Amino acid sequence: MIDSIETQKAWFLFSFSLGCWTLLTLLLSRRGERRSRLTMAAFVALLMLPPLNAYLSLARSGVPLPWLEALRYQLTWAWGPLMLLSLRQALLLAPASALSTALHFLPLGLSIAAALGGASWLGAPVLVWLLLVQVLSYCGYSLWLLRRHKSKLQHLLQDHRNTSYYWLLYLALGLFAATCFDLAIYALIGLDKLPPQALLQGSAMVLALYVNLIALFAVYQPEIFIRQSEDKQAVALATVAEAQPGVRAVELSPTAAHELSERLQQVVSLHKPHQDETMSLAKLAALLDISSHQLSELLNLHLGSSFYDYLNELRYQEALQMLDSQGSPTLTVADIAYRAGFNNRNSFYKVFKDKTGATPAEYRKTRRRQA
Repeated sequence: MIDSIETQKAWFLFSFSLGCWTLLTLLLSRRGERRSRLTMAAFVALLMLPPLNAYLSLARSGVPLPWLEALRYQLTWAWGPLMLLSLRQALLLAPASALSTALHFLPLGLSIAAALGGASWLGAPVLVWLLLVQVLSYCGYSLWLLRRHKSKLQHLLQDHRNTSYYWLLYLALGLFAATCFDLAIYALIGLDKLPPQALLQGSAMVLALYVNLIALFAVYQPEIFIRQSEDKQAVALATVAEAQPGVRAVELSPTAAHELSERLQQVVSLHKPHQDETMSLAKLAALLDISSHQLSELLNLHLGSSFYDYLNELRYQEALQMLDSQGSPTLTVADIAYRAGFNNRNSFYKVFKDKTGATPAEYRKTRRRQA
């Protein structure tokens, strides 16, 4: 019996220690986007509570610390906001304001305050139903968000594997699994069927291990997860070349072309067409409220570029800014390729080397030595 208890204590201590190491890695590392690392760090920190509580309970002869025991039952309030935050960051959506983020986590703060004050919300059916509504609302909104940005999701899953944004999707999946498991536990409690402690503790450790590994993959991005695939930019080029109408008789005067060029710059700043994986000549022309032939003439005759080359130039310039920016020296090359709108990392390397004669990594090293 003693050996069994010591084995359990060792496993709980291992899980907590791994969480500490992962948390420090996320907070101290300079690799990857800071917002993504902080989101993962919040999840890892919360998942450190169950193994810590289990270890201290065994160390205290089965008597848990009341405040820690109370906190572990409030974690479900955090899964929904963290899941939504992860998905928004993975899909490169605009970050929410500080006030909006605070409101998302307000129920968690209130439940923790009530628990530390001695309230047992598990015995209050109304609060349990509120938790159910909150969970279903976040799950429903997350599914709607994924459906609305289906093309972006497919683009990330197929062409930008192993970026930190790719791993954020797996983090969201872990949050969804944690939510479903917690709801099942609360349902059993509502039916007066208390789940075995071994099940609760084991599931918490499995989830913590999963999240820690995902977080470490997101930071270090091991090359074993990169699968060489066909360069889709070549396919896209052929498709665009076939779809792009030939330039017919000149319709735009120099003055009209100049005005359209300025409008195009405004559309680029507002809509960022190079980051839209579904962007086409017709779609960009619609944003400008002109015909595809007029846009083709503007690009080919007045700007000296094709539609495909124009989008690639925009992607290249944005990637160049991220490589040069002192505020984002931590973004990996794979992350920059995804944020700039390239079809995949290989396309980014090809375009960048054609324009600079160096790979993105070599360019970054040169710039750092010059700084």
